[in-house]
Amino acid sequence: TPTCILHTRLRECVRSGSGASITSLREQNGQLYTCKNINDLKNETNDRLCTVQAKLCNMSNEIPVLFEQNEFKRVQKMKKDTIIGDSTGAIEMVVWESHFNQLVLGNSFHIRLLKVRTYNDQILLIATADASFIKIEDLEDVITEVDSSINHCQTSKGRVISIENNDNSYACQACGSINIIDENNIISCNECHSRLLKDQNIIDNYLKITILTINHEEYNLRISNLLLLTILTENNNSSLNNDNCINFENNFNNIISVNVEFTYNQTNGFITDIAILNNAESLERNESITEESNMFNANANI
Repeated sequence: TPTCILHTRLRECVRSGSGASITSLREQNGQLYTCKNINDLKNETNDRLCTVQAKLCNMSNEIPVLFEQNEFKRVQKMKKDTIIGDSTGAIEMVVWESHFNQLVLGNSFHIRLLKVRTYNDQILLIATADASFIKIEDLEDVITEVDSSINHCQTSKGRVISIENNDNSYACQACGSINIIDENNIISCNECHSRLLKDQNIIDNYLKITILTINHEEYNLRISNLLLLTILTENNNSSLNNDNCINFENNFNNIISVNVEFTYNQTNGFITDIAILNNAESLERNESITEESNMFNANANI
């Protein structure tokens, strides 16, 4: 006996003779896919499946791509690079030859099961083998100029409550992610899917920093030696020329409990900008933050 709530509701609609509108298209592997506008796709995670309604604005000729199945065999497949757009934006979409006969330049489609791919803060869509292109009424006011950049940076204010040396671990040299596989001197990234030789540890020149915001949100981020040296210099009102000075714990203590405004990348947790707040910009509810940071330090010492 079917137990799906949607199935039950559809049966009720059939019996009553009323219509039904379905906006959620498919559930697969625990993911529910709803129709997205193109601008919203910039908030989707890598490898996420999605559905869009868009116009096919541009389409390249067939492009041969070689895939290496093993050291003895390579297979050639054909693809087309396309641009699709709606009223919120335009985005690149890669389509493979099994879908070529469904595409008509200038037509608008309801496109299901596209995969989101992000790399180096850029985004594109790839039509999966199960993707479908359903022709719909022509969309108006469509944007055709592609802006595939993703802004994963967020700015906040808080109080520095700890700074520590990084552990000896590697990160992806392409995107900075630490979600990697380290095998046979090769770094394979699970985020951007790049494979690079283990050359230089990208987080060697970074330190761990914990910041507590006025909303009692604790951020455990990474900050470069250069940025940390900058705020050390700013806080001491003097020039610190020796980069090695930031390796000493007494210099870390100089900026503990300092109020800062910081911008960080939400994808990899790296701080991209930080500045000390002056008295006029000082945080509200300082006493509350001080009390909570003291509790944090007390718990850390237990």
